[in-house]
Order: sequence, then C-alpha cells, then structure tokens
Amino acid sequence: MKHIFLIYTLSLTALWAQIPNGYYDTASGLTGTPLQQALHDIIDDHNVVSYGSLWTHYETTDVKPNGKVWDMYSDIPGGTPAYEFDFVIDQDHGTGGSSEGEFFNREHSWPKSWFNDTSPMDTDIFHVVPSDKHVNNRRGSYPYGEVSSPTWTSTNGCKLGANSYPGYSGTVFEPIDAYKGDFARIYFYMSTRYLNEDSSWPGSPMVDGAQLEQWALDMLMEWHAEDPVSQKEIDRNNDIYNHVQFNRNPFVDHPNYVDLIWGDPPALPLAPSNFHANYMIDNSARLIWTDNALNEHRFYFYHSNGEIIDLPDIATSLLVSNLTPQQTYNYSISSYNEAGESDRVELTFTFPTGVGTSVDHFIEDFESGLGSSYVDGAILLASGTWTSYQAGNYSLGTPYSGTKCLSINEEKPGAHLTTPVVNTMGSMSFYYYQRNGAATDEFLVQKSVDGGDFETLITQSYAVGETYTHFSIEINDTSNSVRMRIANDNQAGHLIIDDLTMTPFGLNAIEEFSTHIPSVLSLNPAYPNPFNPEVTLSFQIHATSESIQIQIFDIQGQLVDSPVQNTYTTGAYSVKWAGTNQHGEPQPSGLYVVRLSSSQGSIFQRITLLR
Repeated sequence: MKHIFLIYTLSLTALWAQIPNGYYDTASGLTGTPLQQALHDIIDDHNVVSYGSLWTHYETTDVKPNGKVWDMYSDIPGGTPAYEFDFVIDQDHGTGGSSEGEFFNREHSWPKSWFNDTSPMDTDIFHVVPSDKHVNNRRGSYPYGEVSSPTWTSTNGCKLGANSYPGYSGTVFEPIDAYKGDFARIYFYMSTRYLNEDSSWPGSPMVDGAQLEQWALDMLMEWHAEDPVSQKEIDRNNDIYNHVQFNRNPFVDHPNYVDLIWGDPPALPLAPSNFHANYMIDNSARLIWTDNALNEHRFYFYHSNGEIIDLPDIATSLLVSNLTPQQTYNYSISSYNEAGESDRVELTFTFPTGVGTSVDHFIEDFESGLGSSYVDGAILLASGTWTSYQAGNYSLGTPYSGTKCLSINEEKPGAHLTTPVVNTMGSMSFYYYQRNGAATDEFLVQKSVDGGDFETLITQSYAVGETYTHFSIEINDTSNSVRMRIANDNQAGHLIIDDLTMTPFGLNAIEEFSTHIPSVLSLNPAYPNPFNPEVTLSFQIHATSESIQIQIFDIQGQLVDSPVQNTYTTGAYSVKWAGTNQHGEPQPSGLYVVRLSSSQGSIFQRITLLR
C-alpha cells in the first residue's frame, strides 16, 4: 500500500529553512530510487563526531525555548510535562534510571543493534536524540508502531505494547502524536543516508538493512503527513548542518521528497484541446480551450512574444487585448502538476479587420476636461469618450491633483458619469469628496457588460467637506466589454472625483508592463512552479557582457525583492528566490511577476508561491 500526500506536503508550512544555495540541485526533477540515490550522494560522508561530544551538541540542537532539554519522550507540546531536564546536571551518570525524571541519556531512535553499533551510524546525531533514561530503557530495541492496548505508558503518553498497525503484531513503542512526524523523517533520513551502505546490518522486524519494511513505510508515511515539519525540526536541521555534521535531513527541507521517492509516481496531466479564438471584439479576442485533466494544478499560457501566464485550474478561457487587424498571432497552452508539464497545444490565427476599437485600461485625471457647466451626453477626455448626465463642471471642486477635477450634480435624479468601454475589469479606484451635502448621502457604483443594463455593485456613504477619500472596488470581470458608472442620484451635495483608475483583470495584469524581449537575453520557465519554499530562475546571456537585474513584483506591481543585480558575461546562470522580501521576511501565497532586465529591455514571467 502506497500513499500520495503530494498536494498536502507542498503547502505544509510557512516556516523557512536555511538551505544552502544549490544544495539540492542534483536531485532536481528526479523521483523514486534515482532521487533517493541523489540525496544520498548529497548528504553522505558527513563529519563524524564522537559519542561523548553529543552531550555538548545537544545544548544547541535540542534545547527548548526555556533552556531545558528537548526530550520527545517526556515533552508535552502546548502543555506542562511532569518533569524537565537541565543540561549537564541531569545527564546520565551511569547510575539510576529506575523511574522517569531522574536522568536523560542518548537514545538511538534507530536502535544500534540494527546496524551492529558501528560508525558512523552510532554517533549520527540526526537519529541519536536526548531522552529520559528510563523511557529509553523501556523502549529498548523495539520497533516504532501503534499501540491500542498498552502494557506501559509514560508520563507524556508514549506507549509500549502489541502493534495494532497492519503488517506486524509484535511489541512496539509508540511516541506521542506531536513527535511522530519527527521520528518518521529521522527514519527516512537513515534509509537515505545509508542507502547501499547496509550490507552487514542485521535489521529488525521494521527494517531490512537500512530500508523500511512495507508496513513500517506505510505507517511512517502517514505519521509524516499527519505531523508536518515543525520549527523545532528546522532549527535542529540548521544547527546540525552549520555546527555538527555539515549535512542535512532532506525530508525536513523538502517534505515532498517522501512522496516522490516512496509514493505512487504522479501522472502527467492530459493536455487541453479544442484551443480556438472566438468572440473577437474591438482589439481583443477570447481564447477558449477544453480542460481534459482532473489532476492538473494550473495551466501555462504562452504568448507569442515569450511571456508565460500562470492560470488557475478552473480557467477555460483567456482574453487577449491590444491586437492589430491582419496581424497573425501564435499562442499555446499546457496543463501541469508536480509530475511536470503536458504537451503544449498550439493556436495560430489572424486578427480580422472591421471589429472596431476601444480604449485601453487607463488613469484619468480630468485635466483635459473643458467647461464649468454640467453635460448631458458625451464627454471627450484623454482616456476616451465618456457619457454623462449632469456631470462635468471641472472648476467647481478643489482638485486632488493638478488643476481640474470633475463633479456630478446634486439633486438631479439619475445624475451620473459612465466610463468608456474596456476589455476586462480588475478594479476601479478614484478619490472623492461631497461638496455642501448631508452626512447621510451616498453614491452608487454600477457595472454594465456588453451593453446590458447597469447593476449596482455597491452603495458608498461619504463624509461632508472638502477632504478627499480614496475609494477602490475589485470588479474582476473577464468580459469583453465593460462600462462602470458612478451615480450621484438625487443627493444633497455635489460629488467631486479626481484621478480615476481602471485596471485590467488580474490574470492579464502582466500586460500592464511594457514588455520588450531583447536579443541578448533569454529567460527559462521557472522551476518548480508553483513553488515552496524556493524557485529557480534560470537565464542566458548572449552578449559579451551585460548588466543584469532580476526583480520580483507582487500582483499589484509593488517591488518585493531584487535577487540579482550584477554584470555577467556570455553563459547560462541561475538564482534561487526563497519567497521573501528585501528584508528576508516570508511573503504570502499568491502570484508574483519576475522581471529580467538589461539595458536592452525586459522579459517578464509569472510564478506562484504556495504556502
């Protein structure tokens, strides 16, 4: 029986490990035994310490926040244990241990009789942990397991008794649930660190040499999934790497390695089909496809100019804008999951003539507005043709910026201002105040799609006086033709607005950037994508020498981090981004934009961080 926990473990935790840059590069893209072998080659030949030095190392590798010994056989996370140990004072003195709480010693969680008590296993601190001497003696060399009818129970709830997990019925030792994942990942480490180095190991009912018996593997995979990586494990892993053995536990750094080695290999998703263009209007076209997969995480959408957009798995269409009549466009789409990317499905079409034009998304500051009276009908502004009823009068209010703002009349039933048509809507925002009105007044924000009736999205109250308030509303409409209306319907005062912004829908937000693909640069698809905890960004320089910058922006266009700013010569390079900002603070899940730029121009790419 095998288990698949890939989706779960990819988003287990927002905790961060200090993984050295490039440490796991040789394991990238591998699964099964080849991945286990690659990890073995990365972590083997560790620095071997003496058995006596473990006492000192424990003072940094296994210390609680309160300075006490972190003994997983007596600790109660979130509660109060019956006792705690002090370093040195309470360590094993060769006597005592007839009851709990007297001394702590060095527990071979992988019993030393299973590997003939030989080096380097006997002092490998990843599995030799501090523990209560009495509980250690009770555990002995019994395998780990699950006990439904214990013959003995420790003060924190560890159990000894017959195994109730299917596959083995002998006596086993069961740690508490809070540390089962810790011991599972210790065992995965041992199986990998000593892969093919176990020919003389006697083994046990739980292991064959260094490899787990099937029942034990099934059980530990469940423990691993049910008790995710903790900050305790991450801190211990970092300390062992930096100060003790100079190797790491890969299954703490990358919990999904467990599934990639011992789980059922994930299947590639089926490629989309029936990829075609439809609903051409103005300067845009709706691209539509059929989703044939049930196991994809998301879609990759490739523009003809090299941009890649990362789309959610529920997407079945995408609007592309700024198309030119009689120009031919090439697009492709694929689905992907943790196993990789499906085949790409291609689409080539020529945008026809005679489908009209529309304005792009815009910022309107009303500086081009003319007159001091209200208008019923069309208003021509820098952003396009607006329609109004009792709106205009650019000199009535105090501008938020510049020299002009726009007002919508008081008292007139139905007084409003309507934007030009845009293709897709992300958000609309503007600054406003009410001049000479009542505190109970309010205005309406409405939307019309493809010439349909206006629907009210929100009724907004505002304060009286000439102090601007910023208003913003998320629309997130992927329709081809959207108009927004602001209605000051029969209120007591004039509504004054300035600096109105219309943004495209989020999936197309990358098109807000002015993108130029320089011939001196190329940017590979980020890997893995989505990612957690880090993503590799690879690029090539085709010029003799070029000053390169890589920047990471969030979906609102705010700069998050600048992982690269240097001069490179011709060649291939890569950098890892760990999902942090410029201050090293972890960033939330979501879409981010990578910009690779030189003096020649920029290339953009989307990446997705999953916590």
